[in-house]
Amino acid sequence: MAAVNFELKEYQSAALEKFQEYLNYCASDDADTAFYRITKNPFRAAPLVADGTPYVCLRIPTGGGKTVMAAHAVGIAANEYLQSSNPMVLWLVPSSAILDQTVAALKNLNHPYRAALAKDFGPNISILTKDEALAMSRADAEGGACVIVSTIQSFRREKPNGDEDREGLKVYHDAGALMSHFSGLSEPQRARLEKAEGTERPIASLANVLKLHRPMVIVDEAHNARTALSFDTLSRFDPSLILELTATPQVKHDPAKGEHASNVLYSVSAAELKAEQMIKMPIKLTTDREWRKTVGMALDCQKALEKSALAEEGQTGEYIRPIILFQAQAASKNDPHRITYDVLEEYLKTDQKIPEDQIAVHSGPRKDLDAIKDIADRNCNVRFIITVQKLKEGWDCPFAYVLCSVAEQSSATAIEQILGRVLRMPKATLKQRPVLNEAYAYVASNSFNDTANRLKDGLVEGSGFNRAEVASLVQQQPTLLNSGIVEEQDHESDPIAPEEITRVQVEEAIAKLPPSVKTRVTFDPQKNSLSYKGPMTKEARNHLHLVLGAAPSASKVVDKLYAKTNNYQTSAAEQEDKPPFIVPLLGFNKQGTLELFSQEHFLDLPWRLDECDPSDILKRFRIVDRSETGNIDVTDEGQVQISFAQRLQGQLAAVVQEQAWTLPRLVNWLDRGIRHDDITKSSAVKFLSEAINKLMEQGLTLDELARNKYDLRTHLKALISDLRAERQNGNYNALFATNASQFAMSSDFSIIFDENNYPYNQPYSGATKFNKHYTSIIGDLKPSGEEFDCAAYLDNMDEVAYWIRNVERKNGSFWLQLPKDKFYPDFVAMLKDGRILVVEYKGKHLYEGEETKRQIGAVWAEASDGKCLFCMPTDRNFEIIKKTIETGI
Repeated sequence: MAAVNFELKEYQSAALEKFQEYLNYCASDDADTAFYRITKNPFRAAPLVADGTPYVCLRIPTGGGKTVMAAHAVGIAANEYLQSSNPMVLWLVPSSAILDQTVAALKNLNHPYRAALAKDFGPNISILTKDEALAMSRADAEGGACVIVSTIQSFRREKPNGDEDREGLKVYHDAGALMSHFSGLSEPQRARLEKAEGTERPIASLANVLKLHRPMVIVDEAHNARTALSFDTLSRFDPSLILELTATPQVKHDPAKGEHASNVLYSVSAAELKAEQMIKMPIKLTTDREWRKTVGMALDCQKALEKSALAEEGQTGEYIRPIILFQAQAASKNDPHRITYDVLEEYLKTDQKIPEDQIAVHSGPRKDLDAIKDIADRNCNVRFIITVQKLKEGWDCPFAYVLCSVAEQSSATAIEQILGRVLRMPKATLKQRPVLNEAYAYVASNSFNDTANRLKDGLVEGSGFNRAEVASLVQQQPTLLNSGIVEEQDHESDPIAPEEITRVQVEEAIAKLPPSVKTRVTFDPQKNSLSYKGPMTKEARNHLHLVLGAAPSASKVVDKLYAKTNNYQTSAAEQEDKPPFIVPLLGFNKQGTLELFSQEHFLDLPWRLDECDPSDILKRFRIVDRSETGNIDVTDEGQVQISFAQRLQGQLAAVVQEQAWTLPRLVNWLDRGIRHDDITKSSAVKFLSEAINKLMEQGLTLDELARNKYDLRTHLKALISDLRAERQNGNYNALFATNASQFAMSSDFSIIFDENNYPYNQPYSGATKFNKHYTSIIGDLKPSGEEFDCAAYLDNMDEVAYWIRNVERKNGSFWLQLPKDKFYPDFVAMLKDGRILVVEYKGKHLYEGEETKRQIGAVWAEASDGKCLFCMPTDRNFEIIKKTIETGI
């Protein structure tokens, strides 16, 4: 089997970490308390679903990769909450088309979705459709992860009108192939199951198999499954937890009207998708009241994009065939003049002379897309697709670049249905030509503003973007002449002062540029000047500033070249354009070479865990008989009640009869469930074996340890984490004590703040207007509180030119290395005198415990030779910021 790259995007990892954190809380708290601890929002219990059931939603905008996240979520739930190596999963999708796609991907051993499951369950995975599940063996159900993929409609006993649903009823009727699942059940297990009428015999149904295994339920496009009928269907299977994934979760909560809000645990922003190169943004909009002219402009755009795509392929080898999605009008008996799909198709073929094999219609009786196996194949000629309301369900083609609608749109929903189709970025990588990183919309309309607002509404209501974001996501399209789509010209810069930088240094600097910039830059050593092909983007300008930082005159040379390539008047560019916001990171001299300071400078790898003493496990681990004691609740009547999580785990453990455990098998099982990238397997196995032996010397048997293996793993994981932290802190402090002079800075290690790489989680939505934030949207700033007041203080300082809210745990954010993690200060400011100021605000109750952050901040500032400043105000004493600027310390 070929290796599969299923590395998650940064925002996907963050969302799944939040899901894991929530389930960890659920193991000790109830579902609503755990939800409030993380979100500070109330938990909305769903009707009919059992009290205590974790029921949460991850909000992922269109193009964000929901399915791969769902696949990873199965292992997280099994390990962190279900405590089961053989979970049953009911994976519900919105349509038959998406069902077929999902099943095919999960069954494909080389697909990232399957690889995500295999990471936690190895080869022990069964992927079944509903029909296959109606005949599944007990070995399929108990031998590992069992994933049943279906639509929620096919599990309903009745139709929305109240009639019986014969297809859905198959799930609840006896199935002879399922009889073996119900042999050898205990009385408590039998009591939970539906019985045959007039008997105590459990019905041998798929519904009862699901109830027995307490399935994890994944609901894709969950906004389609919020009806009373859907909740009733889900409740019939006694789910262990329910995870929703959708771009547009239900937000209104009015049970009296049958509206039940989703419990949104984590929301991904458009900025995060754009920073991860998942979507084409912004959307360039053009409107005209005459539909033929609108179509003509869209066709011109497609031709220009195809020309850019051919040039792109010549440089990178990536094949792209830009496609237009045409949205025609629906037919009407009362209006024979409507621009229906056949009228539009005839216009394209007759008036525009477009070959028939380049056009596909997918509307009404015509379903041309069904006959196309792979629209991205080089041998496919389709460049124009005509639809009316929506395309084939589950259809996905990142080659779709242009939306052209010939009908005046009356609602956001009308255009939203296909707008999301032009957002996905081919291969999720930025292209070297900026025009291939954007989407285009041409709409027959009398009003640009009205159409732009409807597009924005569609992005919010249908694609799941935040309303505060969309203002910058829909922009007016300039003429093609100025858009950069036309043939690109070379532009020469003024000379760089030769005494400041040598030819070799310039060539080395250009070699460090990312490919999308490097291929456009040439250097003339005779003139000591640069040439740039085509219009220079802000991102390219910033990169050139960074690599040429050693030459003071290069900054002005690059700025003038940026203005020249974009046909800006230099004076106007200087007035309207912000300077690059470049912040140096901390370097460390290792054997004469300056490197980016990281853990490897104070931690030797691999860590010899086997040299540590595991005896502390004797104090940490205790076996508790959960049937009698443990974490319990006491009802008003004085009865002892085991928590939802404990009851669930007990029921799951009782379903499967495990094979006999041996010491090596238990050690390997523990090792697989404890991530340790800094420890070799042999070292970890030796440590774990010694820990188990110490527990057995205290009188515990191997069978007892195996029965409580999840608790044992939790305590061993915590012990290893504590030992790791002790080592990290000791080595970190020793390094600062003996090697303080080795810290330095270089332009080679810097963060560049820019609109394109500022991936906040949530945009600021407060009433106060800030004037100096570097980007148009402020990320992750609450509208009140001490950090907000600190931001307001910076914004009002005369010394500050620009500032930015530094977002935690993002690739484009500024950070400093701590013993265990990276430290992301709250604010970074560009001062008018050219210095950089970093501010970390701490509440009074937290200040004393942050000595390590103050230490590394001071080291960073010291290493900059006065170019950088750091301070940590507390208790609203913002005057320390002004004092730091004035004194330089």
